[in-house]
Amino acid sequence: MLAAAALPAAAQVRVLDEGSFTLYRNGNRIGREDFSIREAPGGDGRVLVAQATVATGPRRVTPGSNADTAGQPIRYQREVRDSGKVVETYSGVVSGTRYASMLTTPDGESAREFRLPAGTVAADDDIVHQLWFIARRPAGSAVIVLVPRRNAIDTVYVESAGAERISIDLRQFDTTHLVLRTARPVGARDVWVDRSGRIIKAVIPSMGLVALRD
Repeated sequence: MLAAAALPAAAQVRVLDEGSFTLYRNGNRIGREDFSIREAPGGDGRVLVAQATVATGPRRVTPGSNADTAGQPIRYQREVRDSGKVVETYSGVVSGTRYASMLTTPDGESAREFRLPAGTVAADDDIVHQLWFIARRPAGSAVIVLVPRRNAIDTVYVESAGAERISIDLRQFDTTHLVLRTARPVGARDVWVDRSGRIIKAVIPSMGLVALRD
């Protein structure tokens, strides 16, 4: 009876994407990113919940975000550990049209508050799975992106580079190659998404980073 009663609640959570990426920098394997993106019930309706652990050597980054179903951020948090010790925490929350954040590092605390335009999504520069929030927009879109760790707003232009078949560990994937461009010269990123919208590969040239889906 207990198991049967739990079924309706569990059915309310829908997995939109879940998996892991192996991370390479300049051709060398440096770690992995395990992530999940789910749609779940929230206080004011359905929400998107994205979580991850990015492990590179002794460094662990654990970002987490809540957004409405359009991707508009509700809250964002991020913790960085080095050899098990917390070296950085970041938290941000939206109230109306205002975004307020707090960053804590060994050098102290800094707080920021600014207006968040409608239609914004959140994606940090070094987190791969968060590119899903941008790549789900159609080619030709101009997406307003909150970059939490920099407390910055970018406009990202989604361009299609056409269909491509890519190979990862002897497996073939039919994908669409998207180029995500910003006004910043080093801001371009490339993602390859399959028919379900899953990111199969991502390249961030400014960081020398390549992510391949496991």
